[in-house]
Amino acid sequence: MAILWDYDGTLVDSSRKNMEVTISIFRKFYPDIAANMPDVLKSYDKYQKANHKYRNWRELYRECYGIEEEELDRAGRLWAEGQLKDTAVPDIFPGMTELLADLRGIPMGICSQNSCRNIEKTLERYGIRDCFDAIVGYDSISGKFQKPHPQGFIMCAERLAETDEDGRLIYIGDHRDDITFARGAERLLGRKVICITIDHLKYNGENFCLWDEKPDYYVTDADGLRKALKEICIKR
Repeated sequence: MAILWDYDGTLVDSSRKNMEVTISIFRKFYPDIAANMPDVLKSYDKYQKANHKYRNWRELYRECYGIEEEELDRAGRLWAEGQLKDTAVPDIFPGMTELLADLRGIPMGICSQNSCRNIEKTLERYGIRDCFDAIVGYDSISGKFQKPHPQGFIMCAERLAETDEDGRLIYIGDHRDDITFARGAERLLGRKVICITIDHLKYNGENFCLWDEKPDYYVTDADGLRKALKEICIKR
């Protein structure tokens, strides 16, 4: 068994930092930001609702921020740069440090649209870097193969293959884009991927019924995640 994790919104609460990075990206496209600020960037609550409403970041940037299709890859590169420039360390969600410590010994990796170095710095800060055998970030993959394209998942799974004994894969994320990501990898790999959605901030509820693909488990905190993982192990 191997466990692959999303990072933002799943392991750490980086939403406020991400909002600031998004505003800095928007400023690159519209210097007169005061006159052009999208409504969804005017409050944290609106930002979170928009993030969980749209299928993926590209759709969000097109529909809410007015970024043209041909500029989306540039926006993605600016995202990685902005994350590195903002040195704030996000809070890890309650109970996750303890859960990860208990999972040591199971092959685990991270598939994220954040930068690898940014992820590593945060994991080191919380003393859990050694829990992960592989990290695949935005800077690991070319723009057109970013989430929800499954290449990042497949790359991470391949890096874990040497330590993965029974071939089962679990993917844990917080967004419906994560389900699309994992199911796409499942189809290409020909291996079952057990999908878990963890909704720490509870912004998925009103949109959950609209998801094209549903997770195998839906939980709202580290305790619920621990129970789901225990059930999966019992069903071996």
